[in-house]
Amino acid sequence: MHSMRLKFLLPVFLLVPILSIAQYNWQALPEAPKSWRCDDFFFLNANLGWAINPVYSYVYPSQYGRIFKTTDGGNTWQLLKDSSATFYRSIGFADSLTGWVGNLGYFSAVSRDTNVLYQTSDGGITWMPAKIPYPHPVGICGISVVNSYVVYAYGPYYGPAGYLKTTDKGVTWTYKDMSAYAGGLVDGYFFSPDTGFISGTGNDGKALILHTTDGGITWNACYHATRTGTEIVWKLSFPSKNIAYASIENLSSTSRNDFFLKSVDGGITWVEHSFVYDYDEEGIGFINDSVGWIGGDNTKPTYGTIDGGETWFSDSTFGVLTPPYQDYIPEGYLPGFAINRFRRFGDTLMYASGNTVYKLNTRVKPTEANLLQNEAFTVGNYPNPFDRQTTISFQMPRPDVNVMLDIFDISGRRIFSENLGPLNKGGHHIIYNTNLQNGIYFYSISTANFKISKAMIVSH
Repeated sequence: MHSMRLKFLLPVFLLVPILSIAQYNWQALPEAPKSWRCDDFFFLNANLGWAINPVYSYVYPSQYGRIFKTTDGGNTWQLLKDSSATFYRSIGFADSLTGWVGNLGYFSAVSRDTNVLYQTSDGGITWMPAKIPYPHPVGICGISVVNSYVVYAYGPYYGPAGYLKTTDKGVTWTYKDMSAYAGGLVDGYFFSPDTGFISGTGNDGKALILHTTDGGITWNACYHATRTGTEIVWKLSFPSKNIAYASIENLSSTSRNDFFLKSVDGGITWVEHSFVYDYDEEGIGFINDSVGWIGGDNTKPTYGTIDGGETWFSDSTFGVLTPPYQDYIPEGYLPGFAINRFRRFGDTLMYASGNTVYKLNTRVKPTEANLLQNEAFTVGNYPNPFDRQTTISFQMPRPDVNVMLDIFDISGRRIFSENLGPLNKGGHHIIYNTNLQNGIYFYSISTANFKISKAMIVSH
């Protein structure tokens, strides 16, 4: 254990410009499907894509699972299928004609359909149950189309874990029981037919990422959480060959400390980083190695970063208040914040799905002229490294009644937490005294709308 003494100095009102996530504009596609949540979508190219709504009859009795198609980059959409029984969870296409949708599953209690995978051979006009073996997964949460012939379909998140694989574009499928490796599966990413990752939760209820290099014959855990509680690695994002990110959905009822993962070696090893406190993470997506977003919580905004996850900002370009979007939002929820999926196409085109489908506008280039004063939220400490004392300085863009200081060790374990609020807008300084052992630590300043973290080094 360590002792800690905090001392506030008088506020200093400074304006410290930083790049703003608002330079990347998300725009709701006006004619896109609208729902309490669009669980998934898939674009084969910049123009041709499909989107799905799940059954949310427990939210809206008349809203059923639906499949849509666009041929003009999301400007217009055609309703292909309307189901009163199927919870459409995932979608993927091998070409303009052949594709698949996954059903969350009969045992999820929100779907009455026992067929877990559907296939189309005419671009989505008609759908038939895929010819899959028995046994097979009881639900499909994710679909990875590796190439025109190789597809993985895995799930469900609630278990038992397993996946289907085809190497002939869905003519035949094989089943892999993954219960020895995982308790449930959600998402995946494959570099090739043989090499890839699937994510979910372990048999112990802890967040998990598995890796294969032999087409799924064997798997090894490249990440397995050690924290107490129930967590799921919900989505994976690989903006490049070496850089990867993953969101962790926290299902614990007690511990509300939230983390995301980052890898700098192509997913072989992962490092935990703290995220916004008490946030239900789901969708994660990066347009490049540094710029990305995490969404998922229905009561909080989607967050963005432009520095690889070092700092996060609420992104107000998500969420649509004008009709008819709010007609698809349950009472007590915020619009557009249940972001479940991001998909990226190069460094300039990206889509996301929430209460509707969003498209990223990257035509605005990052320049210091675009800096927004109301998003100037910075933090730093000096001296660093330090022996027993350092001063943590941070800039508040607006007043807040609940400002948190958290300290983490190198493994991501929270070792100190204190509420500093309420604090006024402007600059603040904290004298931080500690008897921590030598090493690297991380501290974060967070509010309901902002979170920023930095590393500090203790050296005696």
